[in-house]
This record gives sequence, C-alpha cells and structure tokens, in this order.
Amino acid sequence: MSEAAPPLPLDSERWASLAQAYGPSAADVARLLDHLERVDDAQRAELWFGLWALLCPDGRVYPASYAAAPHLVAFAERRPLADRTQALHLAAAIEAGRRAAPAPPLPDDVAAAYHAATARVAPLVARSVGEPWDADTAQVLASVLAIAKGHPRFGMAALALEPVVACPVCGAPHAPAGWGG
Repeated sequence: MSEAAPPLPLDSERWASLAQAYGPSAADVARLLDHLERVDDAQRAELWFGLWALLCPDGRVYPASYAAAPHLVAFAERRPLADRTQALHLAAAIEAGRRAAPAPPLPDDVAAAYHAATARVAPLVARSVGEPWDADTAQVLASVLAIAKGHPRFGMAALALEPVVACPVCGAPHAPAGWGG
C-alpha cells in the first residue's frame, strides 16, 4: 500500500458514518473486511456474499463501497488466484457503479486511497495471466480489466455473456462457435 494514500483503517470510527446498502453505518463492512484473511474458504464465501450485499447490490454503490475498495485490492495483492479474482471482481463492480448515474460522490477522505487502489487493478490482472484460468475466471478477469481500463459498459457486458444462447431462428440452445467451454 502506498504511504501517500493509506486506506481508511478498519478500526476507524469513520466507518460508522459511511452509508452502505442497508443503512447509515458501515461498521459491519469493516468487520467483514477484517475477517477475510482469517477464515477458511467456506466462511470466506459467506463473507463475499455479505460484502456484495452491503457494498454493491445490483450495481449500486455507497460511500462505504469506496472506502472498502482499497482493502479489497490489498487483499487481492496478497492472495492466490481464486481469492484475487473475487476481490478484484467486487472492486471493479464498485468502480463500474461509481461511473454509473446516480452514484454518490467519492468522499474526500477516501478519494486518494480509492484512486491509488483502482490504479493497481489492471496490473493485478496482468500478474494473473501466467496462471491457469477456468472459463469463469477468464470471464470475470476480462470484465475486471475492461472496467479498470475505463470501459465499464464493456466490462459489465463481458459478465453478461452466457456460454449457451438460444438460436435466433428456432430457439434451441447452442454454444456459440469457439465457446467450447
């Protein structure tokens, strides 16, 4: 983490005044972020569900989302591919939500850390290129990269791609050419 742009400390009282999806306090967001490093994979899946619900439900973002993003990127920097992908996916969704209207403004006290973190997302995707990706990882990281490079609509479109589509003539399901799975 850059000394010039430290993230909001997880024990800061400021979290209590940052809105999230279900209310005016994000103290629970800070607790979930703190627990990410300390739990097993099954428990971490529950934490991801909670973080998505609080920070970016249906693509909407909140001031707490912006404060959480630097922590998500820092987590991604320390973790293996599966965890990295999860963290970058949520961080990129927050950035896409920030660029959508009507998004709340980025609070001044978290802006520097937020921008420093989002600048590290594309290099983290690039670092992952040498690792084997399954189709889901490829889809998510392609989306993350598009969003990180300033193309949130393309990134969100990449997430919406389906491996099986309906034939426009007869309606029968089929995999597009080259989609082999």
